Amino acid sequence: MPISPLHSIIPAVAAAILLGSAASAGPLPAPVRKAIDEATANCRPQKVTLDNGFVTTRDVNGDGIPDYIVNYEAFRCGESFTFYCGSAGCLTQVFVSTGGTYATAVNENVEKIAFETVGGRPAILLGLHGSACGRPGVEPCGTTLVWNGTRFRATR
Repeated sequence: MPISPLHSIIPAVAAAILLGSAASAGPLPAPVRKAIDEATANCRPQKVTLDNGFVTTRDVNGDGIPDYIVNYEAFRCGESFTFYCGSAGCLTQVFVSTGGTYATAVNENVEKIAFETVGGRPAILLGLHGSACGRPGVEPCGTTLVWNGTRFRATR
């Protein structure tokens, strides 16, 4: 299933951020709004620009409820195109629905992210900087997070 941009939410998020608070950005869950507010605060006093794909949604954990992916590769702080990116990739946050709220499943710099099914369960595949696996940074590594019914757990 492809990740579909929240075209109707992104302009509201961008407007709210430029006005100083993403908390008024419509239907985004509180943990997602809080993460965006924190990212914006770290950028001040620079102007924040959000490119297409900054916030996307898809059902990551298989419960039929949209989950949220925040991709900081699409976050611009002033003139910086890499404010939340580096040799370890870009900050990526995944918020999954759990019992009426949203929990953070991923909150780290990743080089790649994919959503698949492993052993009949939803899974998140992360491509990481080598240092995340105790290797030299240039030697990429990865991990698979599998949904256990209540949260994603690493299967390394």
